[in-house]
Amino acid sequence: MLSRWNAERTTFYRNSAGPAHRAGLALFVVLIVSATSACYRYAPLLGEPPVPGEEVRLRLSSTAAAELSDRVGRSIRSVEGNVLAGTPDSVVVDVGWGAVYAGTVFEGRRDTLRFGADQVLEADRKEFSRARTAGLTAALVAVVVVLFRSIAGGGGGTGGDPGGGTPPVI
Repeated sequence: MLSRWNAERTTFYRNSAGPAHRAGLALFVVLIVSATSACYRYAPLLGEPPVPGEEVRLRLSSTAAAELSDRVGRSIRSVEGNVLAGTPDSVVVDVGWGAVYAGTVFEGRRDTLRFGADQVLEADRKEFSRARTAGLTAALVAVVVVLFRSIAGGGGGTGGDPGGGTPPVI
């Protein structure tokens, strides 16, 4: 008799943790995706100099990358920062240096760097992405709906104590 009650109790706990666990996992996945994609993207600057105040990513030539890598102490192929001045011949950017963890730079110091046109292979401007923002919003709404349904009673009779009372004493 006791073993039957233990089996029913185990089934109840296993079934009752399912929807909440799935909702938590869905929320975790959405947060990871949103952290990696965010609401911004880089778009190429095609033949136009960057405007002061813009956030840009510059892919450097091999000689510029080697010089900067020697100066910083780690391999650098591109830099991201705010434009302080830009002309067709050069660009001056404010760059933050620091440890990189999971794609996020934790700044330790800042430098002002000047690159000539021959040192920059590609220049991209950081801009707001409506499509990514709409996708992220839709995903967050879906997670909220799933969480609400799992919390508000989407159970529907799976498991439980069929005896409706306390366990038998043996």
